[in-house]
Amino acid sequence: MQAVCYLRAIPTFTFEAQQRAFLDECARSGLEVGPTFTETAAGPAAPEFRRMLRTLLDPAGSRQRGFTTVVVASLDVLGATAREQARRYLQLETLGLPLRLADGGDADAALLAAWSERPSGERRRDQVREGMRDRALRGEVLGRAPYGYRVVARHLRIEPFEAAVVRHIFDWYTDGGEGVRLIARRLNEADTRTRRGGSWSIASVRQVLRNPVYTGLYRRLGVVVATEHEAIVTRDRFAAVQQRLAARRTSFGQQRRGEYLLAGIATCGYCGNSLIGLRRASRARAEVGAPPLVLTYYQCESRANQGRCAYHTRRTEALEAIVCDQLRESPAAGAGAAATPIHTTALLDARRAGLRRRLDALLERRVSGEWTAARLRHEAGSLALEDLQAEEEADFTARRRADSTEASERGVTLAEARARLVAEWEQIPFDERRRLLREVVASVVVTDDGIQVTLVG
Repeated sequence: MQAVCYLRAIPTFTFEAQQRAFLDECARSGLEVGPTFTETAAGPAAPEFRRMLRTLLDPAGSRQRGFTTVVVASLDVLGATAREQARRYLQLETLGLPLRLADGGDADAALLAAWSERPSGERRRDQVREGMRDRALRGEVLGRAPYGYRVVARHLRIEPFEAAVVRHIFDWYTDGGEGVRLIARRLNEADTRTRRGGSWSIASVRQVLRNPVYTGLYRRLGVVVATEHEAIVTRDRFAAVQQRLAARRTSFGQQRRGEYLLAGIATCGYCGNSLIGLRRASRARAEVGAPPLVLTYYQCESRANQGRCAYHTRRTEALEAIVCDQLRESPAAGAGAAATPIHTTALLDARRAGLRRRLDALLERRVSGEWTAARLRHEAGSLALEDLQAEEEADFTARRRADSTEASERGVTLAEARARLVAEWEQIPFDERRRLLREVVASVVVTDDGIQVTLVG
């Protein structure tokens, strides 16, 4: 049986200690040492965990279901909280990827212990948040009312004067074409005060323009309640404001660029891993005493780091030239993906919060002894996979929105970007060329025998 190692930064185990525990478990149990997936980003998102699942379940790969196990140094590797650990554990088990602890302990018993031993503060917070979510689902207000509304019997109701100010702000921004700085000055010159009696600032005007509560949506703690209170502006007007805000954004930080044009775009057609850049010194010299010539290549990360892939190297110039040729020969790109709906992210967050509450309830039944481990996997497995899918969708939506915002700020269409790449490939500066490529190219899949370029749109 093949063993796959999953690593994540945790206080009790360094990466080296986790890797050592994995190798010891493989030697002790006679497992074949498989690839390692390392989670370097902090937080519960775990992109490497999801990539591991995609790799192991890829029908084009060599893995056979039932002959692979995932090994972790301890249950803590799966997540910072008992809830995260339970979610990942159920996802693995439901997908037919049994989890093994490197210390030889029983994963199910470790999960029950972690859930039962949650800090009392965490349990109280869960109970309090659950009560607050119930209130939010009933449309009851949590905390202070936003500017333009007041709270009546725990529900939002229009505050006439403030609502008029909100409408003026949206009107000035859309119909009048005024910026947030001018709007703030106009309000202050009219001696119109904020809720707390202060002066309006750029930030407070922008906060009003970005708050979806004015469209009749109430959103708190992952709960979105639609049309529970009267809207002050229409959703179409709100959408138009968000587009203009994105287009006027000027404070983008400088993104650190890699030195390889296709880094983060090209993937290996054999194993699905990313192609990484390599530099090698050539023995050939232009003349005696000259420094060695440095050649650059693309190679599969699995082959370079683990020697477990059949893909061989490609010279950077050759591979990039092929991509340029395919851009030139492929049919014209379409208008691109549709804009992300304004409330998509909030709705996905609400969906995931609901799934996790249901998982919590099922875990409590297992901990209480009402259910067996098999019953928990049967009842909760589909919820865990649905949550995994929602997590993928949320990640995709976030990246799509970021790409859409960046493209809107530059005002460059896909067709214009592609035309410029084809016509001016050699003349475009490296950073600009790579940015344009990321706009128009969805994927570049490479094998020794060919390359497939998929365009956006």
